Parts: sequence; structure tokens; C-alpha cells
Amino acid sequence: MRMLHQFTVVLMIPMLPGGLAFGATKSKFSPGLSHVTVVINGEKTAVHAGQTLNVYRGDNIVFVRAESREPGVNASTLAIDLEGFRAATGGVTGSGLDVRGTEINTGLLQGKSFKVAVRSGERLFGQIKLVVADPRFDYAVVLVNGSPVTVKQGGKLNLKPSDQIKLESVRSNIPDPAKVEVEAAGGGSLRFKYRGRVFGEIRLPLKRSGVDAR
Repeated sequence: MRMLHQFTVVLMIPMLPGGLAFGATKSKFSPGLSHVTVVINGEKTAVHAGQTLNVYRGDNIVFVRAESREPGVNASTLAIDLEGFRAATGGVTGSGLDVRGTEINTGLLQGKSFKVAVRSGERLFGQIKLVVADPRFDYAVVLVNGSPVTVKQGGKLNLKPSDQIKLESVRSNIPDPAKVEVEAAGGGSLRFKYRGRVFGEIRLPLKRSGVDAR
């Protein structure tokens, strides 16, 4: 049986709109705390008091520091507590662990929503919220001999050896198309990954003469 690598796959991935917003979204005011500086996959952002930080499972995040809007409060005295985080495994434990400077792989976190509290001693300065979304693959548009065909998650597109195909676009909840990896797998499949984790797959089997592709 002839495999996928016997014809050309040209990857053009201008992802369609509709992804989850990345970074902070506006919420309510929280006294005392100004903002928390967070690095997400190497990119720095500021999350203000009461806001929600939206990331995707597999993202690496570092809570760098918290800043108070009160004059005279030294940032070095403000601890950042990610509720339910255990440094070794990302599992659930009690509160009180200062996670400043700790790289956290969100793929290890159990759950989707976490409170992030900023404290100095017994005083609570304010909170932000961390929400971890699972990457979701909806469908891919494949050009077969110039004609577009939509293939949904887990779907199959039977091909002839003479077909010329090109992956034109991908629909998922990841807003940045450059961050979606496409991998040709055995058996004539295309797998879609986010930061090395497979979150979608379609099958493109070849049909031999007189034999239906499976």
C-alpha cells in the first residue's frame, strides 16, 4: 500500500478566527494589588488585580512578581500563591506556597480554574484568576486537486495515488496559527499538536485500484 509520503503535502496554516483570547481579560477591581507580572512561553504580560489570565494546557508560565498600588510596599515582600499547586508534580495541595520564579507546566495542573492570591504575611493584597483551556481541533480544509474538502476531527478523506493535496487551513481554538504544529504520521494521517501535545488528527488513506481504503 502506498503511503502519504508518496505525494506532496504543502502546509499553509492561516488559521481561521474564533480562538480563545490569550492573556488577561478584564474583570473586577481588587484593592491593594496593582498587577502580577507573568511570563507565558517566554512572553511577558501584566495581569491586573481581579483579571483572568487565560492560557492553554501545555503552556509554560512563570509568576515573576506582584506590585502593590500602595506606596512604600516592597514587591519583594509580596508572595504569590497559586491555589492547589504543588511544585514537584503540579498536583493539589494546600495554600501558602510562594510560586514566584517557578516555571509551571500547565499540562501538569489538575483542573481548569485556579485562584492566584498575593499576600504579605497574613494580609491578602488581592487576587487574579488562572484559567487553563484544553486545545480543541475542529476541522481542517484540505485542497484535493484544487478543490476544498472539510475534514472534521477524527474524520477520513480517501485519496487516489494521483491526487495532489494541500493543507489550506485549520480551525481550532488556538488563536496563533504559528503555534500549531502539523505532523504527517504513519498510515496516512495528519496530527495537529500544540507545544508537542497531540490535540487533533485526520486520516488521509490512499485507495488502491479496485480496493477501498480503510
